[in-house]
Amino acid sequence: FLNLIMGGATSEAAKAAKNAAFSGCVTAMSGGTINDGCVSLILSKVLGMSVVLGGMAFKVPQIIKIHKNKSVAGVSVSQYCLELVVSAITLSFNYHLQAPFSTYGESAFILAQNILIVLQIRHYGQISMGTFLPAVAAYIAVVAFLFSDAGRDMELQVPQCDLQLGLSSCKLSSARLQHCLQAISTLVMIASRIPTINSNFQTKEVSNLSIVTWGLNFAGASIRVFTTLRELPDERVLLAAFIISAVLSLIIILQITAYGGKKKDKVKGKGKKE
Repeated sequence: FLNLIMGGATSEAAKAAKNAAFSGCVTAMSGGTINDGCVSLILSKVLGMSVVLGGMAFKVPQIIKIHKNKSVAGVSVSQYCLELVVSAITLSFNYHLQAPFSTYGESAFILAQNILIVLQIRHYGQISMGTFLPAVAAYIAVVAFLFSDAGRDMELQVPQCDLQLGLSSCKLSSARLQHCLQAISTLVMIASRIPTINSNFQTKEVSNLSIVTWGLNFAGASIRVFTTLRELPDERVLLAAFIISAVLSLIIILQITAYGGKKKDKVKGKGKKE
């Protein structure tokens, strides 16, 4: 059980240290002794598991809303396609890392739900099979590569620079593809939100966007900010990704609140005139 909750370390020594810390906290708390370090650690674990459980129904309100309206107006296909890529990168990275499912499990559920939404977009948006099927084949090929041994072991030559010494200090060094993709996925995540935000600003159409889904997105990202600060304080890329995700989700929530309210007022106004 402790290996399931605390695993995923890059070394057996680090994994053993985390297991010892967690088991020590459990033992201390069962004996009636509680300290701030243990409280924050266990709170981090509980919140992390809550994110995984929340991920099981994360996009369900959005799926139901699209099905009910029989429309994908205001729903950005580019956003969900990019989210499919981000989820695949996250899952493959943690799969090769042998991380515990509790630390990234929501990505698997979100991936499955995003696939359903893309299928809805194809159906209600009347995207031709000639366009859709090649894209599906390409995505399957990319995912298969990411989870393969070749995808795990592949290395890239990337520039490494000393910020204090400037560009003259830059030199090429080897870095695993999976680590590079995990960093790039942050930029992909940003790119997946921008089309929706921009579309909302231009059209003021948010009827097919679920405030519940985006609220869960904001809550999940906010919780991951806390768990990352508590358990992975040195992982700045992950921390930045969760902070940016929370901010962008909050912007979309504010848009749904603002534009959705205006549309209701217009409908009421028309009803009174009639």
